[in-house]
Amino acid sequence: MRREIGLFAELPLWDNLGLALLKTLRGKRDRGDARAFLDGMPVSLEAIADRIRTGQGPEGRFREFIIHDPKKRLISAPCFADRVLHHAVMNVCERVFERWLISQSYACRTGLGLRAAIREAEKWVNRKAWYLQMDVKHYFETVPRQALLAKLERLFGEAEMLRLWTAIVCSHRPGECRGMPIGALTSQHLANFYLGFLDRFIKEELRIRGYARYMDDLVLWHDDKDTLLRAREGIVAFAGDQLGLTMKPAILNRVSGGMDFLGFRFQPGWVGLSRRSRRRFRQRIRGYERAWAQGWLTERELQDRATAALAFITPAQTRQIRRQLVEESLYDADA
Repeated sequence: MRREIGLFAELPLWDNLGLALLKTLRGKRDRGDARAFLDGMPVSLEAIADRIRTGQGPEGRFREFIIHDPKKRLISAPCFADRVLHHAVMNVCERVFERWLISQSYACRTGLGLRAAIREAEKWVNRKAWYLQMDVKHYFETVPRQALLAKLERLFGEAEMLRLWTAIVCSHRPGECRGMPIGALTSQHLANFYLGFLDRFIKEELRIRGYARYMDDLVLWHDDKDTLLRAREGIVAFAGDQLGLTMKPAILNRVSGGMDFLGFRFQPGWVGLSRRSRRRFRQRIRGYERAWAQGWLTERELQDRATAALAFITPAQTRQIRRQLVEESLYDADA
């Protein structure tokens, strides 16, 4: 594995910081923290450049809130300046992570993502008889920080870059030995990178061809049940011994019985929405319509949000649910 050098000098360059600012502003330009940052320009960006050059890293201020999507999650959103710094780092370092990850890891990757993961799952569902589904227990909260930083040394060869990564990893709840904040751009990429070692174990040691991972949700497909049973034991041991992680109880079943993955239901020759996704999709559309009827959304906003929700379900065979929603709709564009 080649260790990258020469990257640190790119981070505080004005072009990189300007691009990072544009990415951070996307869709958030009217928020108070964004306006305050812009009002302080160019001093605001120069302060971030200084924090990078001196190795201080992010400020470490987070706004925490809870969402239910569908399970309860604590989101720790970095302050605006730290989000700019995170984008500046990933502008330079994302290509390094990309070279490390295998093609069957789909989360947080340009040109891949959810739809590509669904296509991969659909391919193997139509080819194999059995599937093994696993995920990590409380993944983001339990990643061992020192183990993660040690593995980053395999990719980055500059001491300054490694010090900056240490500052980023330890900026959330300093003093703790485990965990990364859900809600930070760098956390997504670091979490994806860390499980890349499990990807390589599955592909290179277990030699399982049918495989897909979306963050910490992973599925293996095979025609032989016993092969998957052995794979399950190997994955549990590798995750515990090499990564310091605990796997949840696995699901091992025949593909013909159907499989839920990433909010979709897979069976040979068919992809639909899972029961939970159908319910949540219907509730979301109805919520948008009620907000429009009560004057909280304009007609354009209603159409934009409904279009975005429909885009999520397009990989599935959802003609029936879409027809029902139109027939029951509170909204009539011709009214």
